[in-house]
Amino acid sequence: MILINTAMDSTTISAIIIDDEPEAINLLEMYLRQFPFIKVTGMETKAKKGLEMVKLSLPELVFLDIDMPDMNGLQVADRIHNENFYSEIVFTTAHQQYAYDALGIEPFDFLTKPFSISDLELVIEKYHLKAQRKNLERKQDKFIHSQLDSPKLKFPTTRGVLIIEMKDIVILKSKANNCYAYLQDGTIETITRNLYVVIRMLNSPAFFQINRSNYINLNYLQRVDKKTQTCFLVFNQTIHQEAISRIQMILFEKQNLFPVI
Repeated sequence: MILINTAMDSTTISAIIIDDEPEAINLLEMYLRQFPFIKVTGMETKAKKGLEMVKLSLPELVFLDIDMPDMNGLQVADRIHNENFYSEIVFTTAHQQYAYDALGIEPFDFLTKPFSISDLELVIEKYHLKAQRKNLERKQDKFIHSQLDSPKLKFPTTRGVLIIEMKDIVILKSKANNCYAYLQDGTIETITRNLYVVIRMLNSPAFFQINRSNYINLNYLQRVDKKTQTCFLVFNQTIHQEAISRIQMILFEKQNLFPVI
């Protein structure tokens, strides 16, 4: 008998199953149907097609068989992690010897075949607890940053030193080893530091990555157009447009992001 945590019911968890054995897929899908908050959005017997499916929909959970003929499950997991996808991976395997290798991929969990519905319940409960913890941490970060006076930050620039408050930075763009900072007064400063170094220095949930080389300050976000994949930011009495990648758009929606102010 499954003891379903009622707190789970308010949040849908999407899942994709990748396994070269149709019977294994059908059994796992039948098990997952017992959890009303789980939505299986895709099932695939070919590893490469399954990887493309993950790229397109970014499910919360990927149930991934390790031993597949066209592409090893470890390779699929490595691709998912290297491309910084949103999904957590649960390996499903009948071979214990894979466990050591798989640890290098850092999967979320394992299910050793044949597994029971009780084994699956433990994995889902574990995922739900992790998701709750991350959501709480995000809310705490936003609260802390909203309560503290914003200290001035110091950045080296091509013209000297920029001393500025975090709230005055609207957009950050990567340019080789430098970073362009678009400020709320309409000026642009060239910071002589890598974009990711600047983001670590800011350490703020207000800055969200919209594509490979750009971050925006959510406080200036007016709206997001899903059809054109465009962000509209308002500052210095002007409306500025920036492209948001498909993957970051999905993350934006999944994380329920909105302007901090």
